[in-house]
Amino acid sequence: MIIYLDFDGTVVEHAYPQIGADNPHALKVIRRLQDAGHQFILNTYRADLNDGSLQEAIDYLQRPERNLLPITEQTSLKIMPPSWEWNQAVKDNTLFIDDVSSGTPMIPNIQLQFGQQVDWKTLESWFEENEVI
Repeated sequence: MIIYLDFDGTVVEHAYPQIGADNPHALKVIRRLQDAGHQFILNTYRADLNDGSLQEAIDYLQRPERNLLPITEQTSLKIMPPSWEWNQAVKDNTLFIDDVSSGTPMIPNIQLQFGQQVDWKTLESWFEENEVI
């Protein structure tokens, strides 16, 4: 499956232009998906900006302590994700994991006093139940 991965609010909490706190469980599930053979493409609003923040996100994901396989592809501009619809994702062999995709499971931010981020524990359970990982 091709997985379009958002960054702020998905992998980390929103803190643009800085990089926010790690979203708990995100890196573990991303790596499990990589190990299962799924391809990742970074799909972030940072690509729409010409301020170096896209490269900062790429560098963040590629640090050895993140324990991810390299994510070497990114969109040139943010692709707006469709609503979370598993049957359509399977049909298209394409999945968007993004905090702005309606229907994506969310949890409250941990370090920020407001907002939400993707709930990777729920996604992991869901991926296991559907034999994605």
